Amino acid sequence: MPVIVGSGGTGSEGKSDRMGLPTGTSDPGSAAAGDMYYKTDTNKIRIYDGNAWGDLSSGASTYTSGSGSGLLFDCDFGRLSYSDGQNVGGSTSLSGALEHSTTDWSSSSSNSPINVNGGSFDYKTANGGHVDTYSNQGRISIGAGSGNPAMSDKLNACSSMCVEGWYMYNGSQRDVLVSRYGSGWPNQWNHIVDPGGQFHYNSNGPGAGSGNVDWDAFGDNVWFHCIWQYNSGTHYWWVNNSLKGTASGGSTLASSGGYGFAIASRGDDYERLEGKVAIVRIYNRILSNTEIAAHWNLEKGRFGL
Repeated sequence: MPVIVGSGGTGSEGKSDRMGLPTGTSDPGSAAAGDMYYKTDTNKIRIYDGNAWGDLSSGASTYTSGSGSGLLFDCDFGRLSYSDGQNVGGSTSLSGALEHSTTDWSSSSSNSPINVNGGSFDYKTANGGHVDTYSNQGRISIGAGSGNPAMSDKLNACSSMCVEGWYMYNGSQRDVLVSRYGSGWPNQWNHIVDPGGQFHYNSNGPGAGSGNVDWDAFGDNVWFHCIWQYNSGTHYWWVNNSLKGTASGGSTLASSGGYGFAIASRGDDYERLEGKVAIVRIYNRILSNTEIAAHWNLEKGRFGL
């Protein structure tokens, strides 16, 4: 007979010819190095390495992170513990969505503050957890932060940059994914999707240009993996592991100003997103083609791709 350790039928189960792992849809709140479970919404085994949970298929690090990685901001809304359909608004802190141990600097809740800043969103547990801004168009702000360095300092120093995320967009109007742009802002970047399969960008603050880039519409209201990056005068747009377009402008993104950035709206609160956001990561360099492919392959299953 099998031996079950845990609650009901969800704990570890020793059988004559196999071992049954505990199951769940979110990472346990407390863990020790070596702990594992089967995540039923992504169909992956997760393991805890002493610092963070990660998919077993590639060890505990499922994306480029840690010392030397250039990772400045590591946000996964699946780390939040809200119930399915719960509405979150006001000025609620979303610090639980950030992982600081994976970044390439001493990031913290004080130098990288994150909170709801206008509207609200419905939290959804599907696809590993995400924010849904379809109905209430919630806006998420990451503050300039305090300390030396703070988030604003790290962003200002970026001559190259990568903004990576998993999003959904309803295709009805111009909406912002991630932005450090607006009246009085550094205008370092403005990452926008337009109806009909087009990106709009604006990096005029550091003189890196602005314009539109077609990226081949694949349908609205579907998850997509999107990367915008800039290096040595060239912008690059990747969607679902495919390079969709490039544009030229300037020579650097380095800027100044005591500002953070926004998710799902412009920095100055225009063009809020009607869609969904699950993951946002920012690097102070561009990712290689190999890294982009690895990130795509490691996370696409979570979004049914």
